[in-house]
Amino acid sequence: MTLLSLLLVLAAQADVDPHRSYDKLVSANGRAVVVLNGDNSNGPIIDVFSDHLYQQYDAGSEETRDLLYDSYFGIRADAHTGWLTASSEYGYQPGTGILAIDRSQGDLDITEYVFAPLTLEVPGFVHILEITPTGGVAVSLDAFSLHNFHLGQDSDGDGAYDDGEALWTEDGALLSEWGSSTGLGMRYVPIDTPTNTGCTGVWTAVGGGGDLSGDCGTQDDRKEGDDLVGAYQWALSVGARETRSLGVVQAFFSDWDSADVAHRVDSWTAGRDATTILADERAAWAAWLAQGTAPAGLSDDELSVYSQQLVTLKMGQVVEEGSAYGQLPASLPLAAGDGGFSHTWNIAWVRDGAYAIRGLTEAGYLDEAQAALAFLLQDKAAQYSDYVQGLDYSVSACRCYGDGSEWSDADHNGPNVEFDNFGLLLWALGQWVDGGGDIAFVQDRQEIVFDKLADVLAQLVEQESNGRGLIVADSSIWERHWNGQQKHFTYTSAWAVRGLREAADLAEAIGDTDGAARYRDVADGVAEAMCTWLRDDDGALVGNLEELQQGWGYDDLAAVDAFTNGSIDAAGTVAAASFTRWDEHLAVPSGHGYRRNDDGDAYDEQEWIMVDLRVAEARRRGCQPDAGQAIEDWITQQALENNRIIPELLDPETGDYNGPAPMMGFGAGMYVLALHNRDDAAADCADGVAYDCEGAPVDTGLPDDSDPPDDTGPGDTHDSEGEPEDSDQPSDTGDDKDDDTCGCTAAPGPGAALLLLAMPLLARRRRP
Repeated sequence: MTLLSLLLVLAAQADVDPHRSYDKLVSANGRAVVVLNGDNSNGPIIDVFSDHLYQQYDAGSEETRDLLYDSYFGIRADAHTGWLTASSEYGYQPGTGILAIDRSQGDLDITEYVFAPLTLEVPGFVHILEITPTGGVAVSLDAFSLHNFHLGQDSDGDGAYDDGEALWTEDGALLSEWGSSTGLGMRYVPIDTPTNTGCTGVWTAVGGGGDLSGDCGTQDDRKEGDDLVGAYQWALSVGARETRSLGVVQAFFSDWDSADVAHRVDSWTAGRDATTILADERAAWAAWLAQGTAPAGLSDDELSVYSQQLVTLKMGQVVEEGSAYGQLPASLPLAAGDGGFSHTWNIAWVRDGAYAIRGLTEAGYLDEAQAALAFLLQDKAAQYSDYVQGLDYSVSACRCYGDGSEWSDADHNGPNVEFDNFGLLLWALGQWVDGGGDIAFVQDRQEIVFDKLADVLAQLVEQESNGRGLIVADSSIWERHWNGQQKHFTYTSAWAVRGLREAADLAEAIGDTDGAARYRDVADGVAEAMCTWLRDDDGALVGNLEELQQGWGYDDLAAVDAFTNGSIDAAGTVAAASFTRWDEHLAVPSGHGYRRNDDGDAYDEQEWIMVDLRVAEARRRGCQPDAGQAIEDWITQQALENNRIIPELLDPETGDYNGPAPMMGFGAGMYVLALHNRDDAAADCADGVAYDCEGAPVDTGLPDDSDPPDDTGPGDTHDSEGEPEDSDQPSDTGDDKDDDTCGCTAAPGPGAALLLLAMPLLARRRRP
């Protein structure tokens, strides 16, 4: 198919326009996360707050809880009496993590702001109400705030965790709450001194036009009960041309000790009023964005979405002290969609982290990228060594708990063990050094980076006759588990090629020329093996060897990263054949993007944003910039319609948002990287820098009849984590790419890689 015919086909199919389909917003500061739920039946409200971004700290800890039922403001004035939940307009203030909600009533302009402050050193968020009369006269009114947290136990099994709570005030005005048996607490710090407090029937009292009763307990005599709710009241007089603001800092504490959080909140507010706090937060975001460098030539729409993706990465990077510091979860803990797509991926996958690190590096945020690398390189892995040929490896073969320790889910087919992680992290590390990162970071971790990562990857080359020279079978990107489900995936071998080339550059940078030569030889051998084993009869790149040899079901767009990462030339004949096949077999009905593969379950069949972005970059590298731009425009315009958020999935028919949103590596990081890589992609097109399988033998192993048997389904019936179809826990994915170093000459055959396996890689001299 020519480029012109492809564009005509896409234009004919593209009957879905960008549109709004997602109504949740998140603000986070690396310590805590707060969510505005626009899907609430009574109007958008704050109804999620957690004291950690990650899902679970370690294997022995409980999952991070949502502690908030809801929190909102109310007013009593001529125009309105009651709680402020109705709104028709809300979104991010552009380039910030500040959520703004229009709550205007009658002759009052009312805006609510919610944000987790960048510089607040405890888990918490700020809630501000801003009121401006528009009727030309001064107004007297009462404002209220309600704080309904669930800090207790779920002793009655209703899932509310609101049993056994205590409320009290200190100095007659400062509300605190905790779970009497959990030790989980919240301190509600008013920015302006309230007129009154209330702890009984506050929702009914305000809705009925009454005042709060001041019936809270004291620190020595707490009010105790189930599902307790505290509130504040302020009496205000607002001039005809005046804007008044008030607010509350809602901060978490634990273990029955509120003294530290009280000190930290007081130090942070430092006597500032609500207006100043809001202005300072805007300034903090502007200052942070100014540290980065946007790619040249972006449209206004692209720059707007690009900036918000950087905000997402900043909000979602953990900054709490200790082992959790620096991690980048795959998503923030909220999602669009229902049923199987309501999962949240606030878990640190190595793969997603690599793409996020690359985005941060390209944008100039080397400190944030280094922190994320340091988290993944804590050497808390190797518990699945039996699946990794008995080798002692340093980087998780799947994902990480909040403390950085290795974590893999398992089902009846065993765990997920993913060797693509090793190449991807070497790529992220190598490109960070190339982008200005300090090589001393690598020198300080030589054993972790070389002996227990690069050397391990170099030894995972297939020695058996079937697939000889590829990386051995693994679970790979779509997490197909083990016990016969593992395959020789193109994605894994492609990232081994790129990762080992990066390892060679790193070894050379610290003076280990022998190691550098070994890594390059292995990489070149794997690249040629890909050409030998992973092309079909038309020359198109397949998803894995086993499905190619069965003759059907081998279409998988994870393979596109062989073109985006420089393993195989994106402007060559293999890429041309692959694009043609993927357009015919994996394009979604909406006409804009692609599903990830042809395995056929509901998760596979969605439109995958990460696949779209990787295809867009591959198109650019393959001298098809218009086709790449068309995909990027679709994602940009969808983001603009949906508060600049990029999700994991789109419905393949309607284009509605599905799955976790916002995504970090597979969304924000990959979008940032794609826009930065445009110049490199154009250079690749012009230079043809990568190997294109010239002269490589082909062994497809295809049977005479390449159609699936009549009595056989379309392939795997697992979701993304390899669960059976009735599982409620789909899994992660990962893929993205930047590129630069590719050999221009034909690589040595897989035999060269096999000879390397006989070399004493782990016994070689330690680097200085």
